[in-house]
Parts: sequence; C-alpha cells; structure tokens
Amino acid sequence: MSTTEIYHDYDFSEPLFNWRKFKQIITGRKRFFAAISTVVLVERSYARLNRKVRKGKEKHGWTKDTIIPMYKDLHKINAHRMYKLCKSNGAIWVKFAQFLSARPDILPRAYIEALKPLQNDNRSAPFSSLIPTLTEELGPNWRDEFEWVDENPVATASIAQVHKAKLKTGQEVAIKIQLPAVETLFDQDFTVMQILGRFLDGKIPQIDVKQMIRFMLEMTAEEINFKYEYANTKQFGELDHQPRIRVPVLQHQYCKTKVMVTNWINGQRLVDVLDENHKSGNIDKIKDLLEVLQNSYMQQITKFGVFQADPHPGNFLVDDDLNVWIVDYGTIGRLTPEETMNFSLLIVAMMQGDRKNLGPLMKKAGFKGLDNAVVEELSAYAYKPKKAMKENHRGQTMDEVMNGFMERFQEAHVEVPDSFIAIGRVLATLGGFFQTYKIRFEGMPF
Repeated sequence: MSTTEIYHDYDFSEPLFNWRKFKQIITGRKRFFAAISTVVLVERSYARLNRKVRKGKEKHGWTKDTIIPMYKDLHKINAHRMYKLCKSNGAIWVKFAQFLSARPDILPRAYIEALKPLQNDNRSAPFSSLIPTLTEELGPNWRDEFEWVDENPVATASIAQVHKAKLKTGQEVAIKIQLPAVETLFDQDFTVMQILGRFLDGKIPQIDVKQMIRFMLEMTAEEINFKYEYANTKQFGELDHQPRIRVPVLQHQYCKTKVMVTNWINGQRLVDVLDENHKSGNIDKIKDLLEVLQNSYMQQITKFGVFQADPHPGNFLVDDDLNVWIVDYGTIGRLTPEETMNFSLLIVAMMQGDRKNLGPLMKKAGFKGLDNAVVEELSAYAYKPKKAMKENHRGQTMDEVMNGFMERFQEAHVEVPDSFIAIGRVLATLGGFFQTYKIRFEGMPF
C-alpha cells in the first residue's frame, strides 16, 4: 500500500498557512485557541524559570540540588495543564496524550504520570451516530447482511468502537466502526499540531518537536484508514506464529475504509484470566499464558521483524482452549533485517548487563547523542540488573530495565530510534505483566 493510499489528503508538504487551513482553524477555533493558549503558557513558564535559574547561578551559585526540584515542581504544574488540554479537546489529543505517555525517553516522569490516565479515557458514542458511517461504507441495505447487531459497544477507543453482531450466514462477528467526526477533527488538529510544532521548534533542548509531531500524525493517519489495518491484519495472520497464538479472521467483503469486520472471539481478556488465577493461586496457568505471549513477541521482534506495536492489555484475549488472541493491528512495528539483528543484540546486552558491548551496539543501532561519558553512565546502569541477580537472585524485571533505560536516555538527551521506542513499549508492557503476577521473565528465546 503506497503512502498516497494511506494518507489521502494529509499532505505534509502543503504550506503551513493557506486559505484551506485558515478555514480549518476558524471551524475548530475553540480547540485551536485552547491548544495555543496552553502551549504558550507552558513555554513561557519554562522561559521564566530558565531566566531565574541563570540569575540564581550567577548571583547565588545555585547547584543542581537547588535547580532540579524547581524544574520538577514546574513539570507537575505544566503536565496537569497538558492533561486538561488533551482531555478537553478529545479525539486526536487523547491519542497524542497516549503516545506521549509511552515516551519516557523524551518527557520527564511528571508528564508520563499525568497523561497515563488518558490511555483508558475513551467515551463511547451512541449507535445511532454510527449508522451514517455503516450506510456510507456498507451501503443503504447494510442491515440485510446481519441477523442482529448489538448496539451496546464491547470496546471503545479514541478512533473507533467495536460491536458484536451476527451475519445472516449464522457467523458471529465483531464490527469495528470509526467514530463520528474523527476525520474532520483530525483534519483540524493536523494543522494545529503542525503550527505548534513550528512554534516550539528549537525551544525544547535536544527534542525535535516537529519530527515528533510528524511521527505521531503519520501514525494516526494510518490508524484512521482501516484499509491499512486490514492489510496489517492480513499480513500478520499469514505469519508462522508460535503455537496457541491466534489472529482474528477477516470478513473481507465487509472491510472498508471506516468499517472492519472480523470473526467474533469467544474469550476473556487476558488480564481477567490472570487475575482469576492469581486469586485462586494457580501460578502455573499464569506462567503458561505469559510465556505464550512472551515467546510470540520475541518471535515477532527477532524473527519476523514485524510486531503488533500496541500491547494494550485489552488487546489480548484468551479462549477456552487457552489460545491467546492478539487483536487490533492499527499500529504495526516494522524492522529492516539490519534493525532486527541490531535491536535483538542490544536488548540482550541491556538485560545481561553487558558493559563492554552496550555502547557499540547502541551506536550501531542508530542511537544519537552518545559521547564517552554517556556511554559509561549507561553501561554502569546496565550492570545493575546483573549485580542484583548475583546478590539477591531477583534482578530487575524487563519493565524496570526498559523504563530505567528510557529515563536515562531522556536525562542524557540521547536520541532513540522510533523503532526501538515501539519495541521498548512492548517489552515494558510484557515485563509489567510478569512483575504484577510475580512470574520470572525467562529472557530472550533466541
């Protein structure tokens, strides 16, 4: 699928200011001015603190012990401002918050914690508001294809919601339907965020805000075109997966730009199954399911070079035969053969505390902003999991190691490849499962 087919009218080469975009701003002026005023308020507050710190250093000899707490306090205030903006504007702004809350490499912890609640802040739309989309995509007689459709959603996200239905053939299916006005709001926010990227360009040290916003917009542009998710699901389903890993079966004739239909999965959410077995003390079943998921993702990353990049707990279901279904392929990570090899070796070095090879592997994998002091600091941190393992037989869990590295990348202004960010998020989520249920992460099966 070509870029043109994916992005349609979202032209990144279009001039930032023209008559079409001016009309967009006027139409969405309330959201636009809320965004501009908040971002200016945040930017000005940091500018004032920067001036205060410079004077404090000159006149009073302020040290890091004095300065760091001041920035931490301001981070909390501004993080709350950004949370309120994203929650109020909704739609793409919630998606933006979800994206940023998974980037501890570029944002201070206060922002991560403030924006995390929006990962699950999805409001359902009444089914009546979805009927025009179903009519547009499946035709005016779309109801003739179904024996029934449950108008209560079984899942809701920032872009779409899912309803259970039964085809006239007797097969139960899941219908994913794009929420009303998603494209209109994204079209408005597309322009607003580009303007914000231009405004903030160069004002946040070591962070390429324009590039970050472009990456997020490209990712969202893909997600709102279900033809892209259709292609991802089809490709993923054709891979030679680990036993007990399942991918939804597409109902091809009903898969369109704003509607996608797959088989209905009779199963429970993975987290619900894990919780039930945790309460009953069935540790073996928990370990079994988590190892199935772990081995699958290691295979996706280190063998296929293609991985489901949104490891939200709700995207894993378990059926009666204890198969694990991975659902939602709006976001897929793709690695070149070279990236697959380099990232695999780097992850091993991180987990094993390989001080000797960590720096060279990071440079080979495309990390930027690495000098000898930074490499030494990261190497010293990498050794901690290995040392802890020797001393108390526990070591750090996968999520502790990955999140720890991401925070240190941010502090040292290391530029992390986008592909590795997606891998880090996946591995941190997997490690979080293992930590929550006190199951040892067995490492890399390659």
